[in-house]
Amino acid sequence: MISIVKLVQVALPVPLEGNFSYRYIQENDSSRPVSEGDLVEVPFGRRKKVLGLVVSIEDLDPETKKIDGFVLRNVARVLESEYRLEGDRLQLAQWISSYYALPLGQVIPLFHPPKPGTRARKSKVKPPEYPVVDSGDISLTHAQQKVVTQASQWVEEEKFGSILLHGVTGSGKTEVYLTIIEKALEQGRDALFLLPEIALTPQTLTRIRSRFGDQVEAIHSGMSAGQRCRVHEAAARGDIRVVVGPRSALFAPLKNIGVIVVDEEHENSYKQDETPRYHARHAALVRGKHNQATVVLGSATPDLESMHNAVKGRYCLMSLTQRMGGVLPHVEVVDMRGTSQPDGLSPALREAIDETLEAKKQVILFYNRRGFARTWQCRDCGEIIECPNCDIALTYHLRPRRLLCHYCDYSQNVPDQCSACNSEEFLPSGGGTEKVELNLNSLFPDARILRLDHDTTRRRGSHQKILTSVANKEADILIGTQMVAKGHHFPGVSLVGVLSADHGLGLPDFRASERSFQLLTQVAGRSGRTGAGRVIFQTYQPEHPVILAAAKHDYTAFLETELPVRKALNYPPYRKLVRLGLIGPKLGTVQEAADQLANAMRQNLSPLDVQVMGPAPAVFPRLNDRFRLQIILKGTLDSRSRQWVKECLFSLQEAYRKVDTILDFDPVSIF
Repeated sequence: MISIVKLVQVALPVPLEGNFSYRYIQENDSSRPVSEGDLVEVPFGRRKKVLGLVVSIEDLDPETKKIDGFVLRNVARVLESEYRLEGDRLQLAQWISSYYALPLGQVIPLFHPPKPGTRARKSKVKPPEYPVVDSGDISLTHAQQKVVTQASQWVEEEKFGSILLHGVTGSGKTEVYLTIIEKALEQGRDALFLLPEIALTPQTLTRIRSRFGDQVEAIHSGMSAGQRCRVHEAAARGDIRVVVGPRSALFAPLKNIGVIVVDEEHENSYKQDETPRYHARHAALVRGKHNQATVVLGSATPDLESMHNAVKGRYCLMSLTQRMGGVLPHVEVVDMRGTSQPDGLSPALREAIDETLEAKKQVILFYNRRGFARTWQCRDCGEIIECPNCDIALTYHLRPRRLLCHYCDYSQNVPDQCSACNSEEFLPSGGGTEKVELNLNSLFPDARILRLDHDTTRRRGSHQKILTSVANKEADILIGTQMVAKGHHFPGVSLVGVLSADHGLGLPDFRASERSFQLLTQVAGRSGRTGAGRVIFQTYQPEHPVILAAAKHDYTAFLETELPVRKALNYPPYRKLVRLGLIGPKLGTVQEAADQLANAMRQNLSPLDVQVMGPAPAVFPRLNDRFRLQIILKGTLDSRSRQWVKECLFSLQEAYRKVDTILDFDPVSIF
């Protein structure tokens, strides 16, 4: 039997420049030909199956077994045509590779997240039904219609355009999104709807399905690999027209995208914190441009860089200033200075909870710390039990009764004696959501209380179960971390309490004020979505400008305070940032590598108007028994300097094999 043999160049997800050569043997009529853009499984090193992208093909003499002295290994499998990387998705992969200074192969896993060889299977587990909210006929306001008209015009003309939709919480941004999507579907075009968190997917998916039926599907990491494959294949075949989900949904193989919605566009979770460290908001704009699609970035608290781009004319800025069917909730700032509240609740908040429960309404309490106690300290000698792998105190948890590290997942039993002085007396200090939940059960024994944090959402589907219970009014109080703050629409909630409104203001990050303002404004917006609402901020800094601006729902006041500081210090949106991280098991080696890298950066980048800061220890200098230093670059950072940074980092990796490096363009945090 005659075989056709091809020499195939494959880009692989490894931190190495260049492509890798393989043989592909096509038996006549028994296997399909391989093409550029195909995803293939190949052996690499000791691994039998690594997913790669075919970038070029040429004929090969069947007798050729080696090239440049290296033995050619065979392509193991060509994935089905639904997984090909072509058109706008290939352009997007190439852009991410270029902008974030990565080998193309390291971008490929974004476009096929399931493991190679996974087969599409339908799930046998049916998640709880999330109720449909606002499913009736809704008339658009004049401001909403103005946004829809502009977006629909671009969709009809197949013209790229971007809108920054600044709408206060509850102003009907979702209805605007759905109406624009409806216009796109009428034009025979598809839509992507991006959300910052998996937790928001069931609510949004239910609402979109109620509008557009079975042509809507979700895709996210909480699904099994088989489920994700099924959605991927259906999108490639054109069986579904709208894909909903967090940042990974951006890479779904829809064929003719007319609209991309990035809801809550300010959220940090749109930035991936592992290689490839792309930002889904930036990537959405690129994919939208390649598709001549309309991109809508929506938020009540837009990212300062997005607002800067809008003011500069890069986006069309449109606003929704009025809440649908009501007014923004009243915010009361409670001064906690000089008080002692062991249960974490001020008298004002306890009284408000009582009144809300008596009125048969629901309560959300926000406390951005999980666990029962932040530290476990010896009462006699003051020794605090720390993680042996990290420079961080262990957090005490009641269920299970353990001391846990929230960074490396180390855990240990609660000791009976202090290792330093043998005392048997310990003092749990600080609090967390677990402690607040226990106190609430004591204070309000008849209330149905649920907790939403990392500890209660470890199992698949747990997010949806908890949020569905709240939406169905099967819970009276929801206590949680920032998971409770993001975009939820619960008509029954009339009170929101923030237990520590100034918690994030002291973080050593230039974005600390912005993140705090966004979080407070967003969580306040969960109250009074269909009637009168009330919010209570408990704080030890009641005069802080961020607290005051958030209490007044005043984004403009926040901008006027924050932007001059950013400009004076040359931080985004006025300058670009790059974070270079160096991590290794020996501090001396990491420090030596960091010094060498920083010196090279100063010699080559300072003339290009790039400021080099560091090296300096990260806020957590040791995590998972590895020492961490970082260098921050601040400046214009054009394509030439970005490429030089990448090459310099690769050279350093060759010299310091035991030091891992992080190259993070446009970091969302620098601690």
